[in-house]
Amino acid sequence: MTDITPQGEPGPDPGDRRDPSGDRQHDRRRGGWRDFRRAYPGFVFTLVIGLIAMLAIDAFLILKRQSYESEVERLRAGMTEQEKSTTDAIISAEENKLKIAIALARRQAKLEKALHLSVAVDSGKIYLEREGAVLREMAAAFGPDGMVSVGADSIPLVVPRGERSIIKVDQNGITLDGGTVIAASDAPSVAQTADSMPPGSVRISRTDLKAITPNLNTGMRVFFF
Repeated sequence: MTDITPQGEPGPDPGDRRDPSGDRQHDRRRGGWRDFRRAYPGFVFTLVIGLIAMLAIDAFLILKRQSYESEVERLRAGMTEQEKSTTDAIISAEENKLKIAIALARRQAKLEKALHLSVAVDSGKIYLEREGAVLREMAAAFGPDGMVSVGADSIPLVVPRGERSIIKVDQNGITLDGGTVIAASDAPSVAQTADSMPPGSVRISRTDLKAITPNLNTGMRVFFF
């Protein structure tokens, strides 16, 4: 039915629902991958580069693992059965010793009544504690495990596990028996120093070091777990 305007001209048919902006018809179909790629070329390019980088890293890790496994097989091929059994027993014993040392250090840190430092390597934290009460929590960065050449020999350097004690404290860091130093970092975040840290080293912020220095003394226990 057509409406009649006051001027006598036919009005629009109520059934004729047109877009107020004109005669354009809306396409309700969802665009495909081609349309998305054309609409966001920068995002798609970044996504592709990220995917390629992840695949390259995965391929590199797989190749390194295969290389290590081949080297292990080559070394074991030259061993007698007795040597293989001895090697496996040593590796198993060392792994068990490390697990036991970590478990004991964690337990002792909770039970220790005197003021001490607890170093949680996996979580990247150092705590100033007494009888299980945390007096200060500090972010820490740890250098990777590695080897350092000394003349013709190579010495492994790793972040220690188990119990240590403080032998020296100054404005630059905390020196422990065994040679490990918890050094001060002037970086805004200790995580920013991780890339340049030598193997087996430990870093905390200088602000944290200054805050806990009055509470530290020679012989204080430090538990790494």
